[in-house]
Amino acid sequence: MIDKVLGFIKKNKMIECGDKIVVGFSGGPDSTALLHVLDRLKEELNIEIFAVHINHMIRGEEASRDEEFSRKFCKRFNIPFYSFRIDVLKMAKEMGLSSEEAGRVARYDSFDMVLRKVGANKIALAHNKNDQAETVIMKFLRGAGLKGISGISPVRDNIIRPILICTREEIEKYCIENALNPVIDSTNEEAIYLRNKVRLQLMPYIKENINENIIDSLFRMADIFRDEEGYMETQSINEFKRLNRDGWIEIDSFLNLHIALKRRIIRHMIKEVKGDLNAIENIHIEECLNLIQRNETGKSVILPKGLVGEISYGRFRIKISENKDEVEYKLEIPGEIYSSEFKIKVVAEIIEINENLIETQFIKFFDYDKIKGDILLRNRREGDFIYPKGMNGRKKLKDLFIDKKIQKDERDRIPLIAINNEILWAYNIRDTKNYKIDNNTKRVLKIKIERG
Repeated sequence: MIDKVLGFIKKNKMIECGDKIVVGFSGGPDSTALLHVLDRLKEELNIEIFAVHINHMIRGEEASRDEEFSRKFCKRFNIPFYSFRIDVLKMAKEMGLSSEEAGRVARYDSFDMVLRKVGANKIALAHNKNDQAETVIMKFLRGAGLKGISGISPVRDNIIRPILICTREEIEKYCIENALNPVIDSTNEEAIYLRNKVRLQLMPYIKENINENIIDSLFRMADIFRDEEGYMETQSINEFKRLNRDGWIEIDSFLNLHIALKRRIIRHMIKEVKGDLNAIENIHIEECLNLIQRNETGKSVILPKGLVGEISYGRFRIKISENKDEVEYKLEIPGEIYSSEFKIKVVAEIIEINENLIETQFIKFFDYDKIKGDILLRNRREGDFIYPKGMNGRKKLKDLFIDKKIQKDERDRIPLIAINNEILWAYNIRDTKNYKIDNNTKRVLKIKIERG
């Protein structure tokens, strides 16, 4: 299996010499095999690996067992280990998400936190060939387009999936042969979620009655669709760039295109404004197309998440509704303030330099004597910028939000600690490398954010 994974890594150019890779490690068979394979390949590939485990605090003693197994496994193989305990159900309630969505946010936030802490550049996840087949079927059942039924990509941005080429049976056999003894999540055997129903009921039926090689067939099909999706995406991006005039497109030129390109261009326009396509469905794309076809100046269509599509003198654009409320509080030092808009309490105090200065997601430290001007708690403003930790130079806050894939309609709801237009801390996103503690620091400003 190691040779198979190595070939897949090379074919998809997943890893380069010197990479530092954060590995998602639940302790189950897939992630255990992935971590073990990468550990055995680390000298040949000249890489460093770091295991990250997230306890979602949902499965009680079983989750604690998984965390302890993961810790001991990494100690056994001398792999750097980071674990997080996150109350996902509480997080889901606070953020208005499903438990699955909140769990995903918690995992990626934790991966990103460790990635920045250790200076890593990639995240390895343990999806396998069966996961790919199940995803394709689920997307098909939900009426997805070409992109959806292209399934899981081996490489997306800085995320890699080295064992996507391996079946679940191969992975379980590898774990047995290498005496890895992974833990088993009992909820995987419960046909509650759609994926579990596909895995436990639909796939066995298809294998027994229709196509015993359904896993490989769907894997090959996803590869073909992904190649064709890539070509179509490139074509549509080129057309979008050709038509785009400061966010507007000329309707006459647009109407001459094939319908497949038209749909994709509308999606690009939405993504350009919103940052992603969450909550956008085919019906919304069709509403935009119908509006463009009528080409009546002053007409518009309301889209999800505060977006609007509008026509003006033979041109069409997507914009966000202009109903922004500015939020701003002056932070007294020492002192505390409560923001009903952000639903947070911010506590500021001056502490001694010799105290234990451990930063967390909720606590940041600054050299107080380097700060000139009032410190504000507010939402974003035009011209905001930050000198982000782990990055070179100055960056527009807008560009940071784009890089972090923060939805356009969520950006005004992110609490910011700022001096004029300089951002010291974009909560849960990034903080500044300016005003850092050094040997000359005399007074330390501690800022703590509490939810609720």
